[in-house]
Amino acid sequence: MELLEKVAREAEERTQVPAYPVSVEKVLKAVILSGDFWKIVDYSDEPLPLVAEILKILNREGIIAFEGSQILLTEKGAEFVKEANIQPPVSHRCKCCNGRGVVIDETLKDAFEKFVEIQKNRPPAIHCFDQGYVTPENSFARVALADDRGDLRGKKVCVLGDDDLMSIALALTGLPEKVTILEIDERLINFIKEVSDKYNLNIDARVHDLRKPLPKDVVGAYDTFFCDPPETVEAIKAFVGRGVATLKAERCAGYFGVTRRESSLDKWRKIQKVLLDMGLVITDLLHNFNEYVNWDYYEEMRGWQLTPVKEPPKEIWYKSTQFRVETVKGFKGFNEPIVGDIYNDAESSTT
Repeated sequence: MELLEKVAREAEERTQVPAYPVSVEKVLKAVILSGDFWKIVDYSDEPLPLVAEILKILNREGIIAFEGSQILLTEKGAEFVKEANIQPPVSHRCKCCNGRGVVIDETLKDAFEKFVEIQKNRPPAIHCFDQGYVTPENSFARVALADDRGDLRGKKVCVLGDDDLMSIALALTGLPEKVTILEIDERLINFIKEVSDKYNLNIDARVHDLRKPLPKDVVGAYDTFFCDPPETVEAIKAFVGRGVATLKAERCAGYFGVTRRESSLDKWRKIQKVLLDMGLVITDLLHNFNEYVNWDYYEEMRGWQLTPVKEPPKEIWYKSTQFRVETVKGFKGFNEPIVGDIYNDAESSTT
């Protein structure tokens, strides 16, 4: 439709985020389903800055209206979506595992129940480190996934940055031979050390700024890594590259998430090329596997300034796809100093 193309072209010009007619169509489908901005971002599966701009243009065109905190189709909009045969999205995700493909079964239940209680006392997420953490169930779903893929039992595991307290979740299971955590936030490291001492987990917890090269004893010493990198292409290269630098050899594994909330498919293509160039094979992509608890500093983030209506998020909206990668012959990590701002681009919204 001509309107979809027009809106996509204008939205891309204004945001510098790649946009297509289908991007506009997905936003309209989401509006049919919900009037809440954050759910519209979630359902449309497009970068927040692009969604916000598309909504503003559609409002100018008389297709949608902003009524208080709600985003609604106008009469003209309802006629347009009917003529264009635009229908709301549907979900067939498994209710048992929430589409993750793994469950927290009896073998993990005791460790999970301890983790649920432990994480209640965790330090809150703060903006200066761009922190945000997943639900306790999500942390253990990652454990279940890694165990299912054979990446934990008797293995040495390195966690690079630990908003999600993955080091504690992993150590509580007793499955890995060793768990090391490198984290810039001293509050988190102190918390992890206290828990490790209390439960005799023997976690190797270190304060380390990942913008600096890895400690020498960490390089090439692990079987598996976990990280949750910032969303620019350069940040993915740097932080996933750090993870790869910790791995011993071929056929070792890494786990990390990439969103659609801050990354267009055009950016995903670049990210996937970076991964391939490192000598990594993407073995698993699990859509919306990771669900992040809403953080308190939302008014400080760029996305809040872009929203067309000012209403705090009430439900989980920030989700990411879980990547699992494996090294093959010729793999190469990245362990150079990180200089300059690699954390922001046109698609960023939480920084």
